[in-house]
Amino acid sequence: MVSAAFLQDLTGIEITFLDWMIYAFPACLVAVPAVWFACFLVFRPDRTICFIDLTEEQKAKKPFTVDELKALAVVALVFVGFFTKNLHGQDYSIIVMGGIVLMVLIGLVDWRILNAKTEWAVAVLVFGGGIALGTAMGTSGAAEYLASVFFPFFEGKGWLALLIGVGVFAAIMTNLMANIAAAALILPIAIPLAIMEGVDPTIVAMAMGMWTSFAYLLVIGCPPNVVSYSFGYFKSSQLTKAGLVAMPVGMAVLILCALTWWKIIGLV
Repeated sequence: MVSAAFLQDLTGIEITFLDWMIYAFPACLVAVPAVWFACFLVFRPDRTICFIDLTEEQKAKKPFTVDELKALAVVALVFVGFFTKNLHGQDYSIIVMGGIVLMVLIGLVDWRILNAKTEWAVAVLVFGGGIALGTAMGTSGAAEYLASVFFPFFEGKGWLALLIGVGVFAAIMTNLMANIAAAALILPIAIPLAIMEGVDPTIVAMAMGMWTSFAYLLVIGCPPNVVSYSFGYFKSSQLTKAGLVAMPVGMAVLILCALTWWKIIGLV
């Protein structure tokens, strides 16, 4: 969403939820099993482990409860809102907040618990601060200056060299900081670079949103890494070990997707 926001802010080009899904979902279908296989090569499963058998009560099929049906309905409404943004014109943030408000109104979530458990500071400082930093770079001219400095490295080499060069840098940076911050730092530079090279900036924005998701090396790379690590099933060194194999695999899948699927649909 940060990539889409910067693309629209800097160029006026809008990527809808459906557009992003069309561009990125095929890469996801290939990347998930590919990265799983990369992890499998590093850590083979222990077949001697036996899980506790499920009880008959757990195996029995139970109908959905009223609250479960309500939750499914709200989630479905949010997705419908995403796909129909061009019709109603509401921003994605309004759609999501509408879903949260609806859950509170119909009693699925208690507002006091929601307010106490939500890290508002993280949402405001990390997301808002990252976007503010990137916007400041764009409006002040700093982004254009840095783009002109790096432009000679990519001049005349085409969209693929730009995608890989900027993308590898983004993939490394996202392991050292939050992916939101990495995208906000790189996009204001990468988009002007694409325009200078005569490349559709949509390609770079799409790629940045995906490259900055390869936080496979360090626990601090992204919140899901921290959550997984907190359960104590693996060491940080083991994550790095698997990431050194999985990260190149994910990057190769994205490049392959750009060379095949993006060409088929006319993005490149």
